[in-house]
Amino acid sequence: MGAAAFHRRRHRDNGRLIPAISAVFGALLLVFVLFSFLTPSPTDDEHLLHDLRRPVVNDAVVNVEVSGFRVPTSGGRLDRDIWKSRMSKFYYGCSNASKKFPEAEGITHSNRYLLIATSGGLNQQRTGITDAVVVARILNATLVVPKLDQKSFWKDASNFSEIFDVDWFISHLSKDVKIIKELPTRAGKIWTPYTMRVPRKCSARCYQSRVLPNLLKKHAVQLTKFDYRLSNKLDTDLQKLRCRVNYHALKFTDPIIQMAEKLVHRMRKRSKHYIALHLRFEPDMLAFSGCYYGGGDKERKELGGIRKRWKTLHEILRTQAYHSSKC
Repeated sequence: MGAAAFHRRRHRDNGRLIPAISAVFGALLLVFVLFSFLTPSPTDDEHLLHDLRRPVVNDAVVNVEVSGFRVPTSGGRLDRDIWKSRMSKFYYGCSNASKKFPEAEGITHSNRYLLIATSGGLNQQRTGITDAVVVARILNATLVVPKLDQKSFWKDASNFSEIFDVDWFISHLSKDVKIIKELPTRAGKIWTPYTMRVPRKCSARCYQSRVLPNLLKKHAVQLTKFDYRLSNKLDTDLQKLRCRVNYHALKFTDPIIQMAEKLVHRMRKRSKHYIALHLRFEPDMLAFSGCYYGGGDKERKELGGIRKRWKTLHEILRTQAYHSSKC
């Protein structure tokens, strides 16, 4: 095999493996977050590396008190509470706000409204919603309940309140960020917000320099394509707020929780070990894979057109509109 042929084969293999692995792990992440609320409490037989979880002071292991932190009983769990388990003394809650983190009522400006339009699959949208709350806090703005992505390939028409408990979301975060369901009218008319986009992994200072001037001028700003638009380099209290949103405030609606409980119950009846897999067999991922699925020239043309949108996709795959090989 020549060097050129070897490189072509290597790029083709990368095109097959990378998107497949990304899709699988992305789906499993969301599933396991949900299942983590439904799994049994730890037992004495589980090895939890106790000494690594207990702080050491002057070479002596000390106990840590649980300072009133509790997983909400209505937050998707069954009847279990990690803080009541036998191993709870080895853990402590860390998402509570510090005493120096002022409540929303004292810092929110009445004439600042932030809206976001989420992007991607449900896991990406959940990340966007979590970050939107933190961004509203950074800008001292009122957050309008986020809009879910209804334009992607799967054309899911669900809104926020059909997936998440919107009243719980608003009330649970009331001390952190003011949240309302709809943008108020302006002079009796529908208020159209100023629309803009920020770079990926935008820092707190980035939002203050790019978004705040428009917010001060227009008073209502909508950020589009809102996925992974907030930096991980944040103050500790803002990171804790992220945790409170993701693990406490974003609670699925009762029908979804009930369905999840049924599925987990059925799987547990069949076996103690199970795994959930989402194959993501949709046009964008089919195109990203660089594979040919037997649909003839029509398929090659359609997937080839989609491939040209991704600048990050290897040039060989982007130019394979009519030459994709079978996987």
